Amino acid sequence: MKRYYFTITYLPKNCDVSLLAGRCIGILHGFMSSREISNIGVCFPKWNEQTIGNQIAFVSTDKKQLTNLSQQSYFEMMAHDKLFGLSKILEVPVNQSEVMFVRNQSVAKAFVGEKQRRLKRAKKRAEARGEVYNPEYKFEEKAIGHFHSIPVSSKGNSQSYVLHVQKVEKPEPINNHFNNYGFATNQTFLGTVPSLNPIFQ
Repeated sequence: MKRYYFTITYLPKNCDVSLLAGRCIGILHGFMSSREISNIGVCFPKWNEQTIGNQIAFVSTDKKQLTNLSQQSYFEMMAHDKLFGLSKILEVPVNQSEVMFVRNQSVAKAFVGEKQRRLKRAKKRAEARGEVYNPEYKFEEKAIGHFHSIPVSSKGNSQSYVLHVQKVEKPEPINNHFNNYGFATNQTFLGTVPSLNPIFQ
C-alpha cells in the first residue's frame, strides 16, 4: 500500500511551534469534517521530550486529498509570506518505523479546570432529570506518560481547547483510520503514521 505525505516547516526562529501546529491541525479538522473523511494522519517528524518540533507532516493513502489539503489558503498564504516551508507531495519511503500520535483525553481529565467543567455538566444533567446533584469525589491515581499540549481553535463554535498528544511507538499493522484532528485515540481510531524522523535529521 502506497502512502504519501507533505510537510510544513515553520521557518521563523523561536516561534511558538505548538501554536502553529494547532493552527495547521485546525485547518485539517475543517478539511476532514467538511469531507467526512478519516484517512489523513498527522506526524511530527522532529518530536522529542522538549518540543513537538518545528515541522508537521500530513500522511495519507489518498494523494489527491493531500494535494487539496496542501492548497488550503492558510497554508499557501503562510508559504507566500515565507513563514512556512511547504513541501511537495512525496511518497513515504519503505522501511519506516510506524508510530501513533494519540490524542489522549484522559490527560485533560487530570487538570482541575477540566474536572470542574465535567462536574458542572453532570450537575446540569442531574437537574434536567429532576434529581438532586450530590457528587462523590473519588481520588484515582493515574500514571500519565509524556505528552505535548497543542492549542486549537474551532471556527464552527469559536471555542479554543487544548489537545494533549502522546507519541506511541507502534509496530505493524499499518492503519489509516484517524479522528478529525488526524490523530489516533485510545480506542476507536488506531491510525498509524511513518515516523519520518530519519529523513529529516
